[in-house]
Amino acid sequence: MPAERAAGNPNFSELVQQQVALLSRRGWYHSIELPDGQVIQGMIGIDALKARLASFPIPEDLTGKRVLDVGAWTGWCSFEMERRGAQVLAVDCVEFDEFREAHRMIGSKVEYRILDVEELTPASVGLFDYVLFFGVLYHLRNPLLGLERICAITKDTACVESFVTDDGAAPCTLEFYETDELGGQIDNWFGPSVKCLSALCRSAGFARAELLYVMPDRRAGVVCRRRWEPPAPHPAEPAPLLYSAVNNRTNDIYLHPGKDEYICVYFSSDVPDLTRDRLCVEIDEYGAPVLVLANLRPREWQANLRVPPGLAAGPHLVRLRTANSPHSNEFRIHMRAPGEQPEPLSRRVSEPATITEPAPEIYEVGNGMTESALFHGHRNEYVCCRFRTAEAGLDRDSVILEIDDSPQPVLFLTDLGGNSWQTNSRLPTGLAPGPHNLRVRTLQSVFSNFAEIVFLPSNG
Repeated sequence: MPAERAAGNPNFSELVQQQVALLSRRGWYHSIELPDGQVIQGMIGIDALKARLASFPIPEDLTGKRVLDVGAWTGWCSFEMERRGAQVLAVDCVEFDEFREAHRMIGSKVEYRILDVEELTPASVGLFDYVLFFGVLYHLRNPLLGLERICAITKDTACVESFVTDDGAAPCTLEFYETDELGGQIDNWFGPSVKCLSALCRSAGFARAELLYVMPDRRAGVVCRRRWEPPAPHPAEPAPLLYSAVNNRTNDIYLHPGKDEYICVYFSSDVPDLTRDRLCVEIDEYGAPVLVLANLRPREWQANLRVPPGLAAGPHLVRLRTANSPHSNEFRIHMRAPGEQPEPLSRRVSEPATITEPAPEIYEVGNGMTESALFHGHRNEYVCCRFRTAEAGLDRDSVILEIDDSPQPVLFLTDLGGNSWQTNSRLPTGLAPGPHNLRVRTLQSVFSNFAEIVFLPSNG
């Protein structure tokens, strides 16, 4: 049977209004247990509060852990996390006297702050091992942004409960309520379907989102993890070889705060039937869901993913594995600080100071967009040069690339394995139509053989 649309269901609206009336009479949203055994009765009973929390994988012993309770209201969840040994921060968008009173009667040390979800950042509140995000999502005007804020401050696990529009059978949809369509309340903005709730959590940056329950009163619970499952103890598949991880807009290793940017990950793998749900990409210790996986040619793959929220300014390490392989090698990317200006790329002189290594050998040069040696001057074109050298420990600043004897900045350098390397560079401005010569060397070698590229600017 198709699920009823809750926003247009008069029985649902009547139930919401009954809850509002009950809350007005009792004054307390959560029931609260006092140290002497007395219970302050609220709209939600102790048994129901304990049952909801028991549905989520939160340890009984939280000693040494930091927990955030978002939308704390009367504070039962905050005080329960404190009872389990956690250091707790409770936040809400308005201040509740009931929380203050319960805090005093219990003798609690929970920190209480008045903040909107949009104000929650690593800089403002820090990072948390567990985040409780109960009954908040559908009150947000920007629900995906809100979940991104939650993801950015979660180190391990976020527990999400929300109103949903169906019992789990409906497609992935998100309803919008302009005024009081949902339950007669003007602060209910969105209603996700059950599938949409999990999808929103993954899209916000969580590596995994597992649906735990769907209640008859249109509530669903999802546990969100920042990390993948641990690798298999005895992997049956070989580790991938990671070539590079670059900004899909600029094809370099730099990412910019506040922008909606994506990372292109290039790698080789011997797994023939690889799918995106079997590929685990990590940035530092956090998993990042793959949006698109493409098999470019035999053994060569490209995966695209969104930059995870909350990356601090500075370098970060990317690695990946399949569902049944060890981790690959690491590749370094860089998140710029707000206002940070890019460093000028190196344009080195032609003559090496000393020669201790043999010349590299170029074996392939092509257009990063088309893999041919033909260039048209498109904005996203870059020169991909692959060469061999026995020299170890190379980095971007130790390789010089020239086009027609003019040094060109190396955007990044990739170790392809087996003494093979790849540089990516832009074409120089003002390049004349026709063929052009390209060569490379290291700081310790003379130049390689020449390779030819052809520039034929398009009329567009």
